[in-house]
Amino acid sequence: MDTETLSIFVSQGWERHPQQARDVAAGLRARAATLSADADGAAAIGLAEHVWLSHLQDPPGLASFLQALPVAVHDADSSGAMVRRARWVLAMLAGEPPPHIPDAARWRALQNLWSVWAEQGRAGEALAMLQTERPKALAHPDAAARKALAAATHNLAVELREGRRGDPARDALMLALAEASRALWATAGNWVTVERGDYELARCHAVLGQGEAALGHARACLALIEQHAGDPQADAFETFFAHEALAWAQRAAGDAAALAVERNQMRQLMAEVKDTSLKPWCEAATAALDSAV
Repeated sequence: MDTETLSIFVSQGWERHPQQARDVAAGLRARAATLSADADGAAAIGLAEHVWLSHLQDPPGLASFLQALPVAVHDADSSGAMVRRARWVLAMLAGEPPPHIPDAARWRALQNLWSVWAEQGRAGEALAMLQTERPKALAHPDAAARKALAAATHNLAVELREGRRGDPARDALMLALAEASRALWATAGNWVTVERGDYELARCHAVLGQGEAALGHARACLALIEQHAGDPQADAFETFFAHEALAWAQRAAGDAAALAVERNQMRQLMAEVKDTSLKPWCEAATAALDSAV
């Protein structure tokens, strides 16, 4: 299995895994014994950790995959670091003393740990741990470490928002994750990451029917884009999703007329998106909103 093929597999695996997690896991397991001890091998281990834990909720499956890896993968710098991160999560899940890993690796791994805990009915424990780790990350001198927890909290907030409702502890964790992500991006990212933090907060509040809070964050999201008018990133695509957040917020607030206005804005902005590879994102978001309405 050459490096280029592995790289392509991992890239496609990230695209396919939400709908085809078991197939992606099977492909990873078939490649385990020949995995390369380099950056591509490390990326494959990161994909494996996420698929087996966040999607399949199968820690033994991940442990079996790690055991099948060549010795060189365990010993190399980049791939070995990913093996140790995965073993840290497995130890935490098993209630065993975890190995020491750097803060950035530990904070990035929390996404998959807390995902499993949330499914196990342990969202309250995840929230308590977040409340301990958030101030540590905010005070960390390394921006890369702060970004690690910012990404982990954002990704899990999205996962929980798109998941089942009816569990107050999961909902509380979801909101706390979105709040932590925005706060961390404000110290380690740029205006786009902060704006997207407000977007996610708007969507999380909206899914809980909290219209006023959702509107506040959606308006903040749009305001940041407007403040950076002229910046290449403040384009029709970015603005489309600010109005999508406003549409969901207006739905949560029960304002059908305002929702229709935002839906029209989305339609106009989608027509202005020049990058054809981004159009499907807009189309999917529009379809999801229309289905809910």
